[in-house]
Amino acid sequence: MRVDGGALRMSVHRDAGEDVLLELVGELDDAGRRCLRDQIGELLGRGGGTVTVDVGGLRQIDIPALAALLRADLLLRRVHGTLEIRAPTPAFLELVAATGLTDRLRIVPATGSSVASTGSPPVSVAGVAGVAGVAPGRSA
Repeated sequence: MRVDGGALRMSVHRDAGEDVLLELVGELDDAGRRCLRDQIGELLGRGGGTVTVDVGGLRQIDIPALAALLRADLLLRRVHGTLEIRAPTPAFLELVAATGLTDRLRIVPATGSSVASTGSPPVSVAGVAGVAGVAPGRSA
């Protein structure tokens, strides 16, 4: 299923179980963030499971977009679900590191959606250099 919101195109892929893949392309602008929020809201009724958000197609990532993903993570945790971020760009990893959220979001390689399916652990972003003018481990 494909959902459009503002400058965002979102493809929704459900497997036979509870897991869902959301592929984001474009920008998480105001309309795109509402679209993502609405889609997560629909998924919450299904209870647990893993929602993998592929962010590799986003042209940019900013604080409001990161906040939308954190909000989705919080809502999924409340129903014993899991949010995974897949295919992060270097800019995404830099923003996560600069905001001190490396331990908050589960980031997985582009080739798989989880440890169970890939046999490898999530990618660590701890070694990523900070945003210009921000030392690693410091908030912007």
